Amino acid sequence: MNNDPSSTPEEQPVNLPSDLEDTYWRYLLTEGHRPKSIFAFSQYAKIPEAEFYKSASSFEALESSYWQTLVAETIEVLHKDEDYADYTAEDKLLAFYYTFFLHAQKHRSRLVEFFPKFGPPCAQLKPMRKTFIEYACELNAQGIAEGAVADRKKLSDAYPALMFDQFRGIIEFHRKDSSPEFQDTDAFIEKAVRLSADLAKGGTVESVIDLGRFLLRRITST
Repeated sequence: MNNDPSSTPEEQPVNLPSDLEDTYWRYLLTEGHRPKSIFAFSQYAKIPEAEFYKSASSFEALESSYWQTLVAETIEVLHKDEDYADYTAEDKLLAFYYTFFLHAQKHRSRLVEFFPKFGPPCAQLKPMRKTFIEYACELNAQGIAEGAVADRKKLSDAYPALMFDQFRGIIEFHRKDSSPEFQDTDAFIEKAVRLSADLAKGGTVESVIDLGRFLLRRITST
């Protein structure tokens, strides 16, 4: 359904041992930057340099794999829920976002400090984007079948890519969220999904106003 012009051959998924992956992230979060080289990291981790290359070709590939894994594991958790199959497409997207941030919460510092900032397409996020868009295509098809998404042919095919941009925007919002138990993120998710659902159906005014009021309140209260 999605013809993604940025889709290019990608590296195989990284399968770095969990203890070594944790060591890498501990280095990043402690030092605030990547190691100077894989050799330097291997010395830090007390492993032969060749051991790192058995699983990953670069630090970028390792980080890229982690972001992709967050999405893949979120989808896996959702499919294990017996009630999930009966959700509407809109409710499935809400469930994805809530579950993703709950899952990412275990290592929130990684998301806050090192997730690529919102902006132009990022090569490091291509595996994550690919996995998310495959999932979003399923939701898009369900939404069209339910009549919740207007079938506008080529425009409808673009929705999954736009949903990923929405996803990145929510992540960026969450990174800066200092509300108790990240309540503002939950509210932002609900309003953003409602707006995208209304856009897909053709009705937008009330949702735009609601989201605008929410963002204005948040800006003026900080």
